[in-house]
Amino acid sequence: MADALRAFRRIQIGEEVTPGTAVAASMAALGTMASFESGEVLHQPHDERNTLARNLADDLFVGKEAHLVWTGDMNMNDIAYALSMAIRGNVTPSASGNENTWTFEHGLTTANTPDVANGIDTFTFQYGDNAQAYQTEYCFATRLEISGAPNQVCQFTCDITGRQRTETTFTAALSPADTQRFPFNLAKFYVDTSGANLGNTQKTATLKGFTWTFETMFTPYYTADGELYFAGVAEDAKKEVLNLTYVRNATSEAERDKYDARTTTFLRLELLGPTVIDSNEPHLILDGAYRYVAWPGVGEENGLTTVEVVAETVYDSTWAKQLSVELLTSLTGL
Repeated sequence: MADALRAFRRIQIGEEVTPGTAVAASMAALGTMASFESGEVLHQPHDERNTLARNLADDLFVGKEAHLVWTGDMNMNDIAYALSMAIRGNVTPSASGNENTWTFEHGLTTANTPDVANGIDTFTFQYGDNAQAYQTEYCFATRLEISGAPNQVCQFTCDITGRQRTETTFTAALSPADTQRFPFNLAKFYVDTSGANLGNTQKTATLKGFTWTFETMFTPYYTADGELYFAGVAEDAKKEVLNLTYVRNATSEAERDKYDARTTTFLRLELLGPTVIDSNEPHLILDGAYRYVAWPGVGEENGLTTVEVVAETVYDSTWAKQLSVELLTSLTGL
């Protein structure tokens, strides 16, 4: 076996037709696999056996569950895969020339698990390096985070659970597609009074940084099926949390009034790529109906007074949703 070199690491992904049935990779992803754990559950018997030896050679695995952390610069291609395994799958983008618009909205009165028609997609991940490649099937997201800060490219982190880690060989002849990243400074921030009006009122010189976090509330469950790995995916109630750093000004003070009055606010983060595809730059739009849940004291950054606040999505009956994500990209499918 050759010595493992960082330069030869890679990540490859294939969309599964049947959840849990491994497939060959169809795309080479960017970013890094910051962590991959095989996640076996080990049982070590604790018996009375007339010996001071704590462990005897009779341990065994009683469960399997792999954990991956995929992270890096957010780009207009890879984020579609993360959103498809976190919010909603089976999405068909609307096309206009080379521009494809994907909309991700999870069901509120129907399940979003991978066993239902419009539930999340599952994927087979290949990862590793020149020393050894690994494969994990039945991958779904348990947490998706998107963040941005001045003079930086927006970042993403996707926490993933899968069935098991096995040794494999990489699917050959895959290279990352051309893509675009999203500089925070190009982003636009909107504050409106209803879901129907989202995107009408841009607020400038206000947003200094953000972290958008979606805990998917998908968890694996186990049954007596003759296998050590999980049988399916369960789901619970969910929300999205938005951490925002505001400049203290008239806009942020108006939002503070909403916190005090327990009034819902409608926020849009529009992240933009630098180069037009046909007529438009690629974008990722994060829409939500929010209530602020924490409004601490003021801070300071290079002489500028700031405030770091926390908002959580709430269901808005008029809008009939709590969040919506739109991706415009050249990507035609997964």
